[in-house]
Amino acid sequence: MSELATVQPAALRKETPEVRASGCRDRVSLGERVTLFILITLGIQSVLYFMTWWLEPGHRRSGLLFIILTFAIGWGVFRSLVNWFYFFFIKGNSYKTPPEGLAADVFMTAMPGEPYDMFEKSLEAISKIRYPHESYLLDGGNDPKLRQLCSRLGINHLDCTNIEGAKAGKINHAMKVSKGEFILVLDPDHLPEPDFFDQVLGNFSDPEVGFVQVVQGYYNQSESVVARASAEQTYNFYGPTMMGMHGLGTPVAIGANCTFRREALESIGGHAVHLAEDLVTSLRLHAKKWKSTYVPQRMSLGLVPGDLGSYFKQQLKWSTGMFQAFSGEYISRFTALPFAQKLHYFFSGTYYLEGLATAITCILPILFLFFGLWAVEMDFGEFLLHLTPYVIISLIIGIYVQRFYRHPDEKGIPWRGMALNKGTWVIYLLGFYFWMTRTKVPYLPTPKKSQRGIFTGLVVPHIAVVLLSGCAIAYSLLTYVRIESGVWVMIFFASLNIVTMLPTIIIAHLDLFKKEGVK
Repeated sequence: MSELATVQPAALRKETPEVRASGCRDRVSLGERVTLFILITLGIQSVLYFMTWWLEPGHRRSGLLFIILTFAIGWGVFRSLVNWFYFFFIKGNSYKTPPEGLAADVFMTAMPGEPYDMFEKSLEAISKIRYPHESYLLDGGNDPKLRQLCSRLGINHLDCTNIEGAKAGKINHAMKVSKGEFILVLDPDHLPEPDFFDQVLGNFSDPEVGFVQVVQGYYNQSESVVARASAEQTYNFYGPTMMGMHGLGTPVAIGANCTFRREALESIGGHAVHLAEDLVTSLRLHAKKWKSTYVPQRMSLGLVPGDLGSYFKQQLKWSTGMFQAFSGEYISRFTALPFAQKLHYFFSGTYYLEGLATAITCILPILFLFFGLWAVEMDFGEFLLHLTPYVIISLIIGIYVQRFYRHPDEKGIPWRGMALNKGTWVIYLLGFYFWMTRTKVPYLPTPKKSQRGIFTGLVVPHIAVVLLSGCAIAYSLLTYVRIESGVWVMIFFASLNIVTMLPTIIIAHLDLFKKEGVK
């Protein structure tokens, strides 16, 4: 991991406080809106072109298997439509000068075992936030070294040992001690910019705004392939997607770098204690009719998981928590949400069904090719002809919306992020299983230091998919005297599975080839 002492957050952005305060940032031009409308319209047409052809009765060989395969294929198409839906409502957020004299607090949590040098940098960064504020370290281990550090930097140290409820429990405990009207929650690995509150507090001039979220950037994304892939998965979200959510009035709290109005948190009984605490807190606030807003600026830099084990642990917590939030919080508060927020929380709560869809697309081609259980019978050339427009327009839209990414270095094809996301299907599926079986998953913070090693045990399902898919392809080519068009479609899917699983397998074994890590 990069040495924290070398981190200079402002140097990682090609922005200045003056540019951010100019009042001209993040505007969406008429030309951009027209272009997005045209591209999204073409995208919808490409989806209809493919799906109406796919659903033709003559393509079905087995009704049940066809339905299962259609869900798996259609899920990716559905998620594309969701993304395009948000892009259509992209909205900027002009600078709002914060009034003087607001009472603001900063909360940062600490857990036993987290590196001391990380707190040296993060607490120092908090102390340099220019807008007058009170800072609190919510220490779950009551570390004497951290107490001394807080004393030196003028930060309030709170003993949070034996406080239940993980991070949210500590926040709620600190709310009983602090008095600020506004509360910024930071993770211990995050380094806020000195003008953080200058960019955020002006948005609370609307008394109905309950919280303000900003962009989350990362200073360790060049540390490893996993770190880069993890960061790439967030570029679209913190750019056009969250800007679209802002346009719809549905920005959510992300757990870090979110500033809450104390009155809003108190109205829902404090920060939600939940695996998906940030989403649940947002949902409860929205159900109470509090507004949220998004400032699309990098105002803090933190860490992303740098190794496969840490990344999978993070994703397991998130996926299980999202399923739990969907079946519990979303259903119980459905009627209290405006229509746009009903849609948004449905889209969010079902996102991790990606794991189930990918599992189906991995397993069914193998069964079809080995045992001749055909779900579809369609001409392979026709299949490619109808799929290609959707693929092309998806790429064009993805490239176009990069103009709304929050840093110039984020632009380009995020191939690492896409590959690792596809390889995380096992974890998403496990989260789905834990939710279905009501298995309790403890709230564990993502490790702040990367682990070196070989992670073969984490990719056994991926290896199995690659080997079985390869064998199934070979078996079908050697066995069938006449290869029907439907077989070619299954060979295509099996080959695609091999291509998409291999990157995660390689990532798990990079230390076999490099002794000093991967840049």
